[in-house]
Amino acid sequence: MFTTFICRDCFYELEIFMDTPVSFKYEENPCVLEVLCAYWFTPGLQVLVHHLKYKQADYIGRWLGERVGIMTKDSEFSRTDAIVPIPLHPKRKRIRGYNQSEQIAMGISEIWGVPVISDLTFRRVHTSTQTRLNREERQKNISGIFEVRKEKMIPESCVIVDDIFTTGATTCELARVLHKAGVKKIRILTLGTPFTHEGIKFEPGIDE
Repeated sequence: MFTTFICRDCFYELEIFMDTPVSFKYEENPCVLEVLCAYWFTPGLQVLVHHLKYKQADYIGRWLGERVGIMTKDSEFSRTDAIVPIPLHPKRKRIRGYNQSEQIAMGISEIWGVPVISDLTFRRVHTSTQTRLNREERQKNISGIFEVRKEKMIPESCVIVDDIFTTGATTCELARVLHKAGVKKIRILTLGTPFTHEGIKFEPGIDE
């Protein structure tokens, strides 16, 4: 369980949430069956995600994905046809060298035994940073940026995987596109969220 990049004490400081953040509204996203965030986005998780996204530590994504997979392996989330990571724009993927959401998804896949379909969708627009945008601005910034590849077989159900759930603009936009393409059952699973049941707990200050 413990590795060279996290000690036992730091691991146990990660705060498990395993719930739907208050920022998500089911009535506004009828195509999404369920949203689940594994951890609260506390400073400890922020360090791990920062290294995953900006320090070429792709192995952290798989490790965290395995932890999430273990926590959800007996839930409805694991009884799905496919895991779909949020796609990165090619420009950003070239800079980073990999898609951090895909790394998380691959870790989850190891536990669930469910395939990751990374090329089902693509990001056709390179968006600006969303870190300082409010809910409405994020929704406008993300609208229409995803497409489903026409040659791909559409699964009946899928779980969308991302790192951090704030307003949910990105994951819910992808869910809308997938539902329009024919996916009937869609769930969203992320590493963490800065929102508790009552409101924001810790400001992420981190971009995609």
